[in-house]
Amino acid sequence: MNKILFFFILLVSVAFLPQQSTSQNNNPTLFVTTSWLSEHLNDPSLVMLHVAQIRRDYEKGHIVGARFLWPGWMAMSNPDLSYEMLPVEQLDTLLEGLGVSNDSRIILCGTGANIGAVARVFATLGYLGMEDKTSILDGGIDAWKSEGRQISREIFPVKRGTFTPHLKQNVFVDAEFVKSNLNKSNFSIVDVRPPNLYSGSGSAAGSRNGHIPGAVNINSSTFVDSTNKLLPLPKLEEIFNTAGVKKGSDVITYCSVGASASVGYLVARYLGFNAHLYDGSFEDWSSRDELPVEITVKQDSVKE
Repeated sequence: MNKILFFFILLVSVAFLPQQSTSQNNNPTLFVTTSWLSEHLNDPSLVMLHVAQIRRDYEKGHIVGARFLWPGWMAMSNPDLSYEMLPVEQLDTLLEGLGVSNDSRIILCGTGANIGAVARVFATLGYLGMEDKTSILDGGIDAWKSEGRQISREIFPVKRGTFTPHLKQNVFVDAEFVKSNLNKSNFSIVDVRPPNLYSGSGSAAGSRNGHIPGAVNINSSTFVDSTNKLLPLPKLEEIFNTAGVKKGSDVITYCSVGASASVGYLVARYLGFNAHLYDGSFEDWSSRDELPVEITVKQDSVKE
């Protein structure tokens, strides 16, 4: 073959290779569209979970075949902390009762402005070894309804699943894990609380002022638009880059008690980062007097 022709073919081939994103390996299957779901509603392995804070939201209309999932069945307060994951045995029993098996394809359907609850369920399923088989309906039930798609009030009996957790360690992490990775170049700690709590000019009840040393601040509200839908992937990448989250690093997210940190975790996974959710979050960290906090405002400002 003529050398000039060979190099021309090689150049054209490289030009048409898929272009990589600026992050590590984005997760393209994390979200599914309403069109995709409509085409797969009758798949035998599909398990759709309607995530809502109150059962009434589910009973007044859900996608055909969806099962109700209250987030409180996966995380709730205990005598020590305000928001903690429940024991694996309980989660196993819960999922089997919802019809989940190890070969299930799980779709999470949110309602209204509950992206945080959906994100928490996603993180929990990831911990149990089901992240690769779990997706979120983009826009949730609101997007489905806005397109005039079928809604049902019928509740059908669910065949119990057979589920065995395969735990993915360090999805949920504790204070010791965070402490041991402070100031490491391959870790980025992301505080998703409002700026006043991060800076130390304000504080939540029972917590010290300030933030975990070395953490960057990205308020979880900046991840979503006015409809509480996650921003496009390039915009989310820009937000992480602007905050100084290092490409290729592990990301630890935290908030006040571990709820909105789930949204930060979800975004980090969407962007392809190896992510961890500090379950006790700043409520736990600040209650430990031996652990340091940083304040980024003048002390006289804190007292005002």
